[in-house]
Amino acid sequence: MNTISEDEATATDEQVIRFLRNHPGFFQEHPHLLSELNLPHESGSAISLVERQVAILRERNMTMRRRMNELMQTAKDNDALFQKTRALTLELLHVSGWHELNEVIATFVLTDFHADFVCCHLEKTQVSLDHLTGGTGTLPSEQHLHGNYPICTALRAADLSALFPGDQPEGDGSAVLAPLDLKDQAGCLAIGSRDSKMFTPDMDSLFVTYIAEVLSRVVQRLESL
Repeated sequence: MNTISEDEATATDEQVIRFLRNHPGFFQEHPHLLSELNLPHESGSAISLVERQVAILRERNMTMRRRMNELMQTAKDNDALFQKTRALTLELLHVSGWHELNEVIATFVLTDFHADFVCCHLEKTQVSLDHLTGGTGTLPSEQHLHGNYPICTALRAADLSALFPGDQPEGDGSAVLAPLDLKDQAGCLAIGSRDSKMFTPDMDSLFVTYIAEVLSRVVQRLESL
């Protein structure tokens, strides 16, 4: 066991530093001294070195736990969204007509995805239903879409009314617009909300992209009947 000489008892700061460097296990042999060491605190008071270390470790632990909870919640949300997307996909595969497609879009999107409005626009197909419309030429989504990728954006009342003619929305809101991949015409699936912050540009559009792809295949099939 290390001992302190009489000279070291009145050591200078340099000597103390040199001693501790030469005896790295000193505090392991004298753990009770840790509780007697004080570090300056921001408030002007003093806390022991051990308390400070424990506080730092506790803060790090809380941060890691919070991040873990966030990851778990995100995983749960994605799993729930996957199950809803799966159910919608299975229903779309059994659609045999435009009226049935209109009902499936309304039932699953409005209910399971907590949307206020939904409408599928088709450039040339002659159909006019509550949530499925076509044959009107230029799509109301063209001024918002740039490319073949979905977008999430805030919209003014006039834009919402053009995208969801069967619902007559009042006031501003937001929407996700997903272009359809069709051979002979343009198409778009629009899902909207009265909340302008419901669909924001930073949202992940993976699931709505998948839904749009499946919907495109269904539209192609119905047009060939």
